Amino acid sequence: MKVLLLEDDELVASLIEAVLTGLAADIHVHHAATLTAARHIWQRQGADLVLCDWNLPDGYGLDLVRTIRQSSEHTPVIIVSASSDRDNVKRALHLGVIDFIAKPFDVSTLHQRLLPVFERINAAELSDSPSLPLLDYWLEQALGAKLQLPGELGAETITPLLNQPAPLTPTELAARWKNETALVTRLLQLANNISLKRSGNAISRPADAISILGVAMSLNCAMAMALNSARGLSHPVLKQQAALYQAHAEQVAAIARAMALSIELDGASCHAAGLLCRCGELALLRTLQDYLDQGGKIDDHKIEDILKRWGPRYGNRLKIQWQLPIPLRELIGAVHVPPTQTTRKALLVMHLAGLRVSSRLHGPEAERLLRRAGLNPDKWLNKA
Repeated sequence: MKVLLLEDDELVASLIEAVLTGLAADIHVHHAATLTAARHIWQRQGADLVLCDWNLPDGYGLDLVRTIRQSSEHTPVIIVSASSDRDNVKRALHLGVIDFIAKPFDVSTLHQRLLPVFERINAAELSDSPSLPLLDYWLEQALGAKLQLPGELGAETITPLLNQPAPLTPTELAARWKNETALVTRLLQLANNISLKRSGNAISRPADAISILGVAMSLNCAMAMALNSARGLSHPVLKQQAALYQAHAEQVAAIARAMALSIELDGASCHAAGLLCRCGELALLRTLQDYLDQGGKIDDHKIEDILKRWGPRYGNRLKIQWQLPIPLRELIGAVHVPPTQTTRKALLVMHLAGLRVSSRLHGPEAERLLRRAGLNPDKWLNKA
């Protein structure tokens, strides 16, 4: 399903997009920040659903609605705006707008308002659904769309944080979410979008990302992800593989942080990089689950081979999609590939942590790398 989202506030757009993509597995959101860009998207490819703001840098949301109605009378349109006075609502309804959601909105309320709209659209399309392509074509096509990670973050874990008498600090919130891979990457992505535009500085530490976004917005992002109805994996083999990859990433993160702190390096960045070191495989597992949910078939015995072939490509795509800063990308890559810049101790630390978790940190070469990084071989070498 194609959704056109017209919203000039980047953080609000990201929040709405998180809610949208959580409603179903086959949703592709095309975001425009200006009326001109939204018109171009509509004229080029149309949409099954349109959400638009009212006031925009180059016009009004109703101008887009008028463009849509020239070629489609039935495409559902929802206005999401702070301009919710009676006259504006009347004009929107006159042009066939099906709902009007006022800002600022509650994430849970937005989810509840959008859910029946998606159910109606899906019911209308069910009788005319095309046959699924072959798996390799599906995986290739998914690389061009917005990839997501599976996650088990529940709304019940976020709701108490919204109502605490004393708000949590960014450091406290980062500590609570230190092993929530999907959420950490989302917060880093949003914060870097802001930080790179403001100062040109890249963010690698989750606590810094929360500081830039603010605790309230970070909690809203977490709630949007928690409401993702398609967040989990139901296929037993995929679920088992995801648990293994997640456990591996958490172990790499913990060991990399401990190694880094022992030689006075930035432990938080190394921990974040370790947590993301299996993001490609996790996103691939989510895409395979989507394929199964759409009626596709996958041979369980071939899943491991699929992960080996496609996992690195999905990982590289995510680094670009998330706009991760170059230093953080290099730390993630060093887990899997020996760093050529052996003078950068942080890269050595990431590679050594990956070797240790895989029980491959032994022998003279491993001892040499540990000493080069300034680490004590007696403490870190894998025991025979």
